[in-house]
Amino acid sequence: MEKKLTTFVRWAAAGLAVTSACIAAAATQTDIHRDAATRNTGGDPFTTQYARAFYCNLPDNNNGIVVEARGWNNTTGTGSNAQYRIPLTQIFDDVWAIGNHYVVQYIIKTPDGFVQVDSGNNANEYQTFDYQALLTLGLSPSYPLKNIFLTHGHGDHDGGAQWVLDNLNARSYLGSADINLGGAKTYNPILIDSTDHSMRQMSIGGKTFWIMPTPGHTPGSTSAVLEVKDWGTTRRVLINGGQSMTNSIADVQQYLDSIERTYAMVQALNVEGVMTPHIYWDGEGAKLDEINAKGRSNPGQNIYGHDKVARQMAIARECSAAWLTNLDATASFPVWRYNSVDFMPASPISGRFSAKVSNGWGPLANQQVTFKHEASGATCAATTDATGVATCGSSFGPFPQNDSISVSYAGASSADFVDLPAQASAPVSNGCGDLAAAKAAVGAKQGSAAYVARLDIDGNGVIDIRDIAGISRLMAANTACH
Repeated sequence: MEKKLTTFVRWAAAGLAVTSACIAAAATQTDIHRDAATRNTGGDPFTTQYARAFYCNLPDNNNGIVVEARGWNNTTGTGSNAQYRIPLTQIFDDVWAIGNHYVVQYIIKTPDGFVQVDSGNNANEYQTFDYQALLTLGLSPSYPLKNIFLTHGHGDHDGGAQWVLDNLNARSYLGSADINLGGAKTYNPILIDSTDHSMRQMSIGGKTFWIMPTPGHTPGSTSAVLEVKDWGTTRRVLINGGQSMTNSIADVQQYLDSIERTYAMVQALNVEGVMTPHIYWDGEGAKLDEINAKGRSNPGQNIYGHDKVARQMAIARECSAAWLTNLDATASFPVWRYNSVDFMPASPISGRFSAKVSNGWGPLANQQVTFKHEASGATCAATTDATGVATCGSSFGPFPQNDSISVSYAGASSADFVDLPAQASAPVSNGCGDLAAAKAAVGAKQGSAAYVARLDIDGNGVIDIRDIAGISRLMAANTACH
């Protein structure tokens, strides 16, 4: 695995080097969108290494990372690439993954049976691995496999569907536009209407999916959001219907629209995690390796956090816009800018409510921000200054400690940019938590796991004594931290 991850880093670095070189030259529409994809990572190394590199593999002329990943598609568990097989791995209380480092299937336990996402490459793989996994988890006549949700009709996703129908009498759900993809489907799928692009709820094997057709990878690609249990907590995770783009302008136009709608679904349902069949695309393969080496974390490794999942979709949007403008020189789209709104240090405290709006291009000035006291509904609107900071003073509140305060930025648009909405929430405090966090992070530099941008008051890229002093000055005069 170490060799594989090292190769990932090499390919990702190559793609970003190409991006930098292109931006230095005359910026085309393709260059602008590739640069935006990079900026939308927020500087996060993991997101850059996986989501940014893979969604932009074609506009970066870096498709070698995908070609290499296809070589990990070991369906037998034997041979030189047997190392790429992934054993049955629990990722949530009620979800397991099995497959290889190219593509996995997800097995979901319900009160009265199993539901599965995708069916593997072929009958032999399904019988050898998936079926044995189901038996291990309790498959029986009284606890059957009820249905399979197919993300799309490519053979590496529906290759085991016929075996499942013949041997377990479980039918698969498939986007209707893929019914003849690669030849007529003989496994009698239950069809999801691919012409209806709306998000809607559907019961598959008694499990509720929010499904949405997302054509572009294939005509019948279907994405979904699923509720899972993670250490007893209900979380919503995204199942992306298909990641790779084609060379067809019409297909990529559909793909771009699908990614934009997927972003809207992620926001509407407050999605926090991922269950991507092609696990190399967003780094889930590394997460599965971590689970098998160290066990499940809490929250689980597949819970990336809402911000990171939404960022992935904003990155994917910019990468698809980059590829479409590469294929069609007449195409032009405004750039999506992924924004963050963060409470400033020693905020929110009674008498001081301050937050900063920024993105990969810098702070956003002259933008309205709304603070809201959740318990009473009281609001305060403020405008960001040149540094992107908006502040409501003593006229808003005071509020008791631990009451929740939200802050939101509604977004904005122009001919060149779409500034995406952003929000955050935090309890009213006395500032002592921020002071302690800054002291604990002294010396942490931008890009390191310990670095927290909101605590870097002077913005010099390192948490230092000046930031601690700055936080102390912002705290209430009568606050004593112990």
